[in-house]
Amino acid sequence: IDTLLKMLEKTVPNCFYQGIKTIRIGNYEEFERRDASAFYRDQELFVSSKQDNYPDIMDDIVHEIAHHVETLYTEEIYSDTTLIAEFLRKRSQLQFELRSEGYWTDQYDFRNMKYSKNFDEFLYKRVGKNMLSMATTGLFIRPYASISMREYFATGFEAYYLGQKDALHRISPALYQKISDLQKEHHI
Repeated sequence: IDTLLKMLEKTVPNCFYQGIKTIRIGNYEEFERRDASAFYRDQELFVSSKQDNYPDIMDDIVHEIAHHVETLYTEEIYSDTTLIAEFLRKRSQLQFELRSEGYWTDQYDFRNMKYSKNFDEFLYKRVGKNMLSMATTGLFIRPYASISMREYFATGFEAYYLGQKDALHRISPALYQKISDLQKEHHI
């Protein structure tokens, strides 16, 4: 844990994890219910202890810090709508790509920015990880970013601070700029 916290201090500016009450690493039944290895709730990060290595735990912690940042700076992140517009353009392109591959997409709302279990299952179960990965290459920093606006921000935040800054800048310039601006405004 000490090693992880030292790595975290070197990786993410401390202004972004101020206000986090605790980071709980363990085995919680909610991980199975959500089919996830981490989640953020009420200023607490919950991270599964069942991870392959330290980088996997670090990825999860930084990703969940991003959800904390989003709750702290919602207005700053979304009020000018540039990030929303970028996400919706990418979602529209994803729909086009999937239709081009023969997937019926009319019953799914690609303009809905919130998480939808139905949409998630369509992407990961019907389309599948391999096809989704191909359809999102160069469009999203990774396939999971296509799930919702919140995950778009969190995966971008994770990429920004965990060594994929250049790729994020190339793939999602508005998201890159938003994170960069947040850091400049709040880094002490």
